[in-house]
Amino acid sequence: MTTDIQRADPRLRRITVVVLVVATLAAALFVFALQRWMLQQVERLPTEQMIVELRHWIGMLLTGSGLCLLVLAGYAARLARRVIAERRWPLAGTRVLRDTPIRRDAAALRLARLLNLVAVALIALAIGVGVVSWRLFTAGYSAL
Repeated sequence: MTTDIQRADPRLRRITVVVLVVATLAAALFVFALQRWMLQQVERLPTEQMIVELRHWIGMLLTGSGLCLLVLAGYAARLARRVIAERRWPLAGTRVLRDTPIRRDAAALRLARLLNLVAVALIALAIGVGVVSWRLFTAGYSAL
C-alpha cells in the first residue's frame, strides 16, 4: 500500500516566513512603545491611580486575548467538522507548508476528535481569562 503525499507549496512557505518576520518586528516595536508609554504614565500618575489604571489595561488585554481564544476554538471546531465530513486530512484543496502524508477515514477521524478537544480546551481557557478579566475590571481601589 502506497502513502499518498500532499506536496508542499513553496510560495505559501515564502509568504509565511515574510508574515512571521513582519509580525515579530511589529510585536517588538509594540512592546518597546508600550514600555515607553508606561514609564511616562508612572511619572505622571500617583501610585494608587496607576495601579487602578494598570488593572484596567490588563483587563482589556485579557478580554482581547479571551476573544482570540474563542476565535481559535471556533476555527478548530469548524476544521474538525470539515475533517469529519471529508474523512481526509489535510483537507482537499488546501495548501501545506511541507510534504504531508494524507490521512483518511479512521486516522482523519482521530485528528478531528483531537481538534474538537482542542476547541473545548480553548473555550475553557477563554472562560478562565474572562473571569480574571472581570475581576480586574471590578476590583478598583478595593483590592489595594
